[in-house]
Amino acid sequence: MNIDAVQPENRLIQITDPHIGGRPDYQLLGLDTGHTLNEVLAAVSTDTAAADLMVVTGDVSANGSEASYRRFLHKMQSITTPWYWLPGNHDNRHRMDELAPRRRPQVVSLGAWRLLLLDTSVPGQISGGFSGDEIAHIRDLLAEYREHPVMLMMHHQPVPVGSHWIDGHMLKAGREAFIELVSAADNVRSVVWGHVHQQFDSRLAHIGLHATPSTSVQFTPGSGPFAVDSEMPGYRWFDLRDDGSYDTGVERVAIKEYRVDLASSGY
Repeated sequence: MNIDAVQPENRLIQITDPHIGGRPDYQLLGLDTGHTLNEVLAAVSTDTAAADLMVVTGDVSANGSEASYRRFLHKMQSITTPWYWLPGNHDNRHRMDELAPRRRPQVVSLGAWRLLLLDTSVPGQISGGFSGDEIAHIRDLLAEYREHPVMLMMHHQPVPVGSHWIDGHMLKAGREAFIELVSAADNVRSVVWGHVHQQFDSRLAHIGLHATPSTSVQFTPGSGPFAVDSEMPGYRWFDLRDDGSYDTGVERVAIKEYRVDLASSGY
């Protein structure tokens, strides 16, 4: 009798770009980002299989203020799943570490997988980058975990997503070295990011490439200049199997009283 072995799965949730302000009345392009985050977190808790881990891939704050991080941390008290975060271009990494010292490890284990939480933020810049030392450190980590499937999680996109204006603010310094490094690493199975406020799925050789909608304002895919989309906020799930395979999908959340300035030309 042939019996197929069922691969154990671990569910990872990614949320990104909440852009939480320090005041309860803060709005981004007319949108109450605190309210939309609450709705997305509630949906994660009720709409999906029990999650084993959650990662927030940057732009947690709208302005890097202590008050904004305290608001975010208060909202996350409703989440019983272990969670971690990493900084985006709107964040203050030092303030994040001061307020939540154990929320930003370099590596997280999830079953056989190793998740590398990478910091692409560059102080004073919208675009991201890696220094030569950071590229070398990523190389060392990939070698250390060569026997494990690896997911790299970051804020900035390492490849263009097809929206001209936001692709002008992608990973810049160290990008070619990063692409060369991960392309040559057989254990890298996926690269995952935020920043672009839209869904994106593609491949680079053996590697899955995935961007995730914001929990706040959405940007229009394929746009030339800045453009706000009418799509709802959302989150992404991954079901990771120990053999290195995975499934992923995006869930949109129907937000009550969703108001955003679709005519805005920037923020």
